[in-house]
Amino acid sequence: MLSIFLIVFVGMLGTSLLAPLIPFYAARLGVSPEFITLIMALYALCQFLAAPLWGRISDAYGRKPVLMATVAGSALGFVLLGFADSIWLLVLARVIGGVSAGNLAAAYAYVSDITTPQNRSAGLGKVGAAFGLGFVLGPGVGGLLAGGDTALDANFARPAFAAAALSALAFIVTWMLLKEPAKSAAVKKPGSLNPFARFKGIIGHPTLAMTVGLTMLLTTAASVRESTVALWAHDHFALDAKEIGFLFAYTGLVITACQGAVMGAVSKRIGDANLLIVGIVAYATGLGCFVVADSMTLLVVGTTLNAFGTAVFSNAPPTVASKLAQPDERGLVLGVNQSAGSLGRFIGPTFAGTLYGQISITAPFSAGVVGLLLALCVALVLRSKLAASAPSAN
Repeated sequence: MLSIFLIVFVGMLGTSLLAPLIPFYAARLGVSPEFITLIMALYALCQFLAAPLWGRISDAYGRKPVLMATVAGSALGFVLLGFADSIWLLVLARVIGGVSAGNLAAAYAYVSDITTPQNRSAGLGKVGAAFGLGFVLGPGVGGLLAGGDTALDANFARPAFAAAALSALAFIVTWMLLKEPAKSAAVKKPGSLNPFARFKGIIGHPTLAMTVGLTMLLTTAASVRESTVALWAHDHFALDAKEIGFLFAYTGLVITACQGAVMGAVSKRIGDANLLIVGIVAYATGLGCFVVADSMTLLVVGTTLNAFGTAVFSNAPPTVASKLAQPDERGLVLGVNQSAGSLGRFIGPTFAGTLYGQISITAPFSAGVVGLLLALCVALVLRSKLAASAPSAN
């Protein structure tokens, strides 16, 4: 489990590493905030394209080879990021990192292989704790190691090389300690490695299709916030890179605490669908706090609610999807679900920068609330469908 923890941690680290540095990257490279958020979206787009393929390969040839290959790719992406002194090298680094981050589907599938339906939520909750820890240390490492109060003072190489070292450690641990799960089914047959040819069958499952669609809605709304909150904190409260890093670190601590100690117990008590509804309401309320924030108190309250919602979003949908999937297609199904999340992380930042720059600095948060209201409607319908199906689906 240590290997899976490290792999998920490194993947989230790559996603969040740049978060507190966005305003400073924009100034250093001489590009607009809109362009920087597009680079964040590009990372997610590459995840979207790669996740189902990695998931299907892991179904066919095992989880371990996929995890080793993608962790090595993450290390390469971080090294290139450390040397990025132009916008194009930055783009290349994020493309490689995004493709490699598609390994989260294989990681979730691995946990699904070694858990039962009854304890799967708790198992995925531990993986979610790694997700949260990456969210803690990504911005924290980014802000603290970069240092400086201005773009000219900040050192962007140090956090990237630190992340590369962690990726190398994850590779070694995976190689030496990770064992292929006995339940990892091999489906080596013609066409089995074409994940997109199987999308129709997966999406044709109404409840699973709704789960995947909900994942996309949730991550779109969340990524609107994630891609602009550093800009907003810098422009609205004049926070520097270190302070923004601390803000993100606090967010990750709350996520980690919720994932490690809360999600499994609450899921067993009220069910994944009800947990999703609570998480959506909490996240929307947090975004509302940002819209009206006139004090640091509202900033902290909103951040706390968003962190709890993020913990729910990263745990409940893949838990539901894994329970609905056949054992020999878990990697593919979780890959599709991860792709839906990655698509949301592409869509959100794509228009968030424009909303921020052209309308107002709180417009992305308002848009996120609207998206979550739609997600709430979907979640309510999903709850009724799960209640009508086998008890193990919820």
